[in-house]
Parts: sequence; C-alpha cells; structure tokens
Amino acid sequence: LQITITSRALRDRLPLPGPIITTSPIFSGKRTVTNTRAKYAPVLEIEGEWDFWKLDSAVKAIKQGGIVVIPTDSCYTFVADVNSRDAVQRIYTIKDMKDPVTAKPLSLLCHSISQISEYTLGLSSRVAFKIIKQSLPGPYTFILPASNKLPKIIIEHKEHKRGWRRKEIGVRIPKEPIVLEFLKLLDHPVLCSSVPVSRESKILATEGAQVADVWAHCVDFVIDAGERNSNPSTVVDMTDDSGKIRLIREGAGDVGIFRPYLE
Repeated sequence: LQITITSRALRDRLPLPGPIITTSPIFSGKRTVTNTRAKYAPVLEIEGEWDFWKLDSAVKAIKQGGIVVIPTDSCYTFVADVNSRDAVQRIYTIKDMKDPVTAKPLSLLCHSISQISEYTLGLSSRVAFKIIKQSLPGPYTFILPASNKLPKIIIEHKEHKRGWRRKEIGVRIPKEPIVLEFLKLLDHPVLCSSVPVSRESKILATEGAQVADVWAHCVDFVIDAGERNSNPSTVVDMTDDSGKIRLIREGAGDVGIFRPYLE
C-alpha cells in the first residue's frame, strides 16, 4: 500500500518521519542477510516568516542530539547542540575531519550579544564590545577567549579519548531571520561548521537543494531557504589583551570598521 500526499500544506503538518529502516532476512543456507535502507532527512522549505512554525521539529531534533543544516547570511551550515558531545562528534565524522582536536574548530552561533558574553570573556574590553555591537548581526566571525560556560567535550578518536577544553571560540550572530528564530526557539547557542558541496571540496554549499542531494542521508533535517551568498564570513581575532585585533580572513563582511585597531 502506497499513499501519496499531494497537498503541501497537509504534508508539512504531518508528523515528520524518524529513521527509515527496513529489515528483511534472506535465508541462504546458514547465512542470514539483512537489507537496511538508510534514513534521509526531511527538507523544510522556508519562504518567509509564515513558515517559521516548521522550525519546531528541527529545534526538537537539536535538543535530542541531532544534526540540522540551516542557512546563514553567507552559506549553509551544520549545527549541533553546544552541550551534546555525540552531536559534535557526528559533525566531525560527517565532514571526515580525521582528528577533532587538531582539525578546523567549530564556531558558536548565538542569538544575541548577551549570549556571546556568557560563553566568552572578551566583551570586557570596551573596544571589543564596540566593534561587535556595530558589526552584529552580520557576516562576521569573532574569535574570543572562551569562558567556562563552554562545555568540556570528550572527543573519541580511533582508540583513544581526549578531553577538549576550548581556550578560544569563534562566535557569530548571522543577519538571517531564520537562524535568529531558530536560536530563539532553542534558547541557547549551537556549534556550527560550514557545509561544503562534497566531502572532497572546499567550495561552500549555497543552495538548499544542493545540500539535500549530498548530505540528507547524514543529518536529521535540512532547512532550505533558497540560494545563499557564496562568500564566507569575515574572521577577526580579538584574543589579544592589549586590544589589538587581527584580520584572519576577509570575507563577506566589510573590514573598514576594524582599520584603526588592526595590528
């Protein structure tokens, strides 16, 4: 029996599917063969604020340790609960980062400057606070000293485990209403890592359909908001106690406001 739902409104309101696993033993002598079909993540199409109700299921998945792909103001990104060691491990596995301790670190997506102040120590500097307040929300990543609120994550790698306490963390508040609503519903930050077009590529994914085609079997939800900007965020290091800042990467964000403070 196959049921096809033609009404998009009805389809979107139905309970979202869990893992799709079919098991059928096939007997051949003494052997038993099990056929397993992998799960593919639901794609939530968001066209405007009227679709924000769809985010509830994705937020619930994050709270349960899932991985979701969301759009930002620069590209699409994997996100995981900042308190979930298993979810963080999954992102490293999905992106095939060989050693989570030495690989490119994850950044923190925040809803507000007050959230940034909870997880970092850098906003005690008047210069840092002024720059961040002028720049965010926007396509910037600021590297700041991490506070003890950032969880210590035990990362499993091959046959050993390592305690991972981040001394610094990149933080973002994207200028993207979907992300801000998502984080508001979640009520705490998420760790994130940009989505490439494939595991072998450094090119960032800029379309939801592109993400779904390549990564839907690895994650729990894909939030599709159409085409994104292909430029990555501008990255600024603000960990120097003297107040000097260092431009790590010039990206989508204008660097003009940093000129007086650059090393």
